[in-house]
Amino acid sequence: MRVLTRIVAIVLLVLGPSALAWGPNGHAIVADIAEAHLTTNAAQQVKQLLALEGKSSLDQIASWADDYRPTHPETGPWHFVDIPLQAAGFDESRDCAGGNCVVDKIVTFAELLKNPSASDAERLQALKFVVHFVGDVHQPLHCEDDNDKGGNGVKITFYGRSTNFHAIWDEGIIEEATGLRTPMPGYRIEPVAVRAEAETLDKTVTASEAAHWASPGMLSHLPETVIAWANESHGLAQAAYKAKGDDTHLGDTYEKEEWPVVEIQLERAGIRLAELLNELLP
Repeated sequence: MRVLTRIVAIVLLVLGPSALAWGPNGHAIVADIAEAHLTTNAAQQVKQLLALEGKSSLDQIASWADDYRPTHPETGPWHFVDIPLQAAGFDESRDCAGGNCVVDKIVTFAELLKNPSASDAERLQALKFVVHFVGDVHQPLHCEDDNDKGGNGVKITFYGRSTNFHAIWDEGIIEEATGLRTPMPGYRIEPVAVRAEAETLDKTVTASEAAHWASPGMLSHLPETVIAWANESHGLAQAAYKAKGDDTHLGDTYEKEEWPVVEIQLERAGIRLAELLNELLP
């Protein structure tokens, strides 16, 4: 196990933040916002499942799916959906062959989490995937492709540092806007600082916004709801590329323009994840 842990850590270091979706900070923020909006029953059931592995909060497992991915490469396509950048929106046959995309996997693991016949271990793993994938589908560049691997193939500098377009959306904008960092090894978070940022963001969400983003009854039309989330992110990805234009040297101006987009997507993901878990764990 110790050898396996070292191998995974090395793989993560090689891949860098561009392989980590929102990055640990973003995923933890989504989880913390969601946890603040769980019902008593849902929170109790979440605690019981997390306790199986000695965990006590959703932010502790929010990036588990990224840690799991290097040793289970078949799960890689589950983190995103390659909607062509210029397309109007999601098309199941074109964008999610065999159900291997984030849109279908959110539904699959939601159903498993809700299934009382599944084992506790199965339901815990489903919870970990649901928490992570709801975050993923709200990262705009996880819902587009322009023959550039979702922006991973677009080389840029950000504040003078060599990186790629996907990576600054995963973590770069969040880091610069909030001051949060992911210290080595393994891109771990600083929980106190992340929870404080999540609380700050959550306080800006109005009741009307929360109701608009995640209305009750989500489970009755979950596939259509998740598609709507993906299409929303896809539209934001189109705007992100347009704002970048041909510029390969991004910094303060781009960060300040796009941080409000990142901010609202983290908030939406947290509120929507909470409603989904509340309905899955009544």
